[in-house]
Amino acid sequence: MAISWWRIRCLLCVTVSKSLLKFQKWCLLIGLLCINAALIYVSFTYHVAHYFFMVLLSSNTVLQFIMIIFILGHFLFKIIFFCFRRKEKVPETPEKMVMLLPCYNETFEELTRSLDSLVAQKNIDEHPRMIFIVVDGNVKGAGMEKTTQEYLLQDILEPGPTRFFENGYRARDGLFMPTKIQTGYYKGIPYLFVGKRYNQGKRDSLCFARSFLYHFQKRSANVMTMFSNELFEHLGNAFVSQGLENVEYLVGMDADTVFDEYCIWEMLKEIRKNPKLVGVCGHVCVDYDGKNWGLWSLYQSVEYSQTQGLRRMFQSRITGKVNCLPGCCQLIKIDEATFGDEVLRNRFGYCPKPNDLMTQHIMGNYSEDSIHASIIFSLFPKRQTAQALRAKAFTIVPQDWKVFLSQRKRWALGSISNEFVMIFRPGIIPIERLQSIVAVMTWFITPFIMAAVIALIIILARRGDELVKDPVFMSLFALLLFRYIYTFCIGIWLPRNTLERMQYFVGYFFHLITSPFLNMIILGYSLVYSDDFKWGKTREVIKGGDDEKMDAEGGRGTL
Repeated sequence: MAISWWRIRCLLCVTVSKSLLKFQKWCLLIGLLCINAALIYVSFTYHVAHYFFMVLLSSNTVLQFIMIIFILGHFLFKIIFFCFRRKEKVPETPEKMVMLLPCYNETFEELTRSLDSLVAQKNIDEHPRMIFIVVDGNVKGAGMEKTTQEYLLQDILEPGPTRFFENGYRARDGLFMPTKIQTGYYKGIPYLFVGKRYNQGKRDSLCFARSFLYHFQKRSANVMTMFSNELFEHLGNAFVSQGLENVEYLVGMDADTVFDEYCIWEMLKEIRKNPKLVGVCGHVCVDYDGKNWGLWSLYQSVEYSQTQGLRRMFQSRITGKVNCLPGCCQLIKIDEATFGDEVLRNRFGYCPKPNDLMTQHIMGNYSEDSIHASIIFSLFPKRQTAQALRAKAFTIVPQDWKVFLSQRKRWALGSISNEFVMIFRPGIIPIERLQSIVAVMTWFITPFIMAAVIALIIILARRGDELVKDPVFMSLFALLLFRYIYTFCIGIWLPRNTLERMQYFVGYFFHLITSPFLNMIILGYSLVYSDDFKWGKTREVIKGGDDEKMDAEGGRGTL
């Protein structure tokens, strides 16, 4: 009877939560449509308002121009005053590190490619290290004969001691998580396998690994943690037995990502240069997977390169506040500022309640990498993060509309919600706060911007000779052109070889033509499905049999 009442209460909570989210979604949609419609009407009706709209439309362009000027100035300064370059401070003893591989429903091929790339890393042979594998649930993806846990334990990893903990640790939903632990070696590198019975999301896996490493480093014997005493002691003994009594760095990657052989080494060199750094990300590249001229890959490769070659480079070189350390390629210092309880358990690991606002639900489910960085900057303003462009990682990107839109919906809603919250977070430096304001404003008036672009094209066709004599118009056009010239030049210095440069330039023009339309499609799709927090087609799983009972999508399958 008690169980039935508990199930009824859970169902009521889910129903109320969905209703609240749907109501907030329609309020957001209607508000966005009304504001953009009003802006379009006023701009076409009252010409005296043109200067106000010029500020709205040009704010992002001007901000990007300023970032480019600072990047170029920094580059010239380092060439002229080369003696001021930060030098790498090599410690007396090699740093100890853990290489984290969070998994969900990856295939045999994806898992082996990622693991092999970790084993093949160069220049870190003297560094004591361990592969930390955390599998979120026990499910199959499309076309898989076995679950990811079965692939790892039966076909990939060398056998080793195994132990099961029924009440292993307290997951994000507040309930205990049954956990299987196995230790052993993979091609000479020690590994620690953690298999979770239920799916609780990647963020739960990150909290598990990061929180353990922090408390293990602090030797938190009398401190309440998320782990049972038996599990914590067992994991600690596994680390000590491999000479990892004090781990300094956590290397993060995804199970569908492949590291370049010098990736970890390049990130390690970067973090040694500045004692304020608590995190470094690499350069995330598209894995073409043998299809060198596929349009999906070309488009997304240009997006990746422009983001990392402009705003992220500005943050790394100028402000020291890279606001997203991609989980597929990162090196993070184990510190209170990164993995402490205030950061992980109270903020990063917060599990949204049914009556929370949509923003809280979005930030609790999406964009964990940028949200983690923004929490660090807010609570510890003196800490910094950086980018190591020579640390290359190759990731597989969506190749069809369903997966692409599902992924971009999560990225769009997650990043813009984080930018919105960063406007009001304490401790954020002014330039980053300004960037967040401009990003949120630009995203919200995207339909108005598209209407303005169409109107500009019509005016150019009718009265182009008059506009070229307008100093204000020509000044803004010059700023915009400068931005496009810079992003074009990214294809000269960022790619490694001729093939990658040709791929960038072909993708550049394809992206230039199609991105305005795709951005509108992504915006519309994201808003319409903003109350749906399933992963959609991004990581599709096969249900049936025990899987449906033991590991239903998005939870424990208890209802």
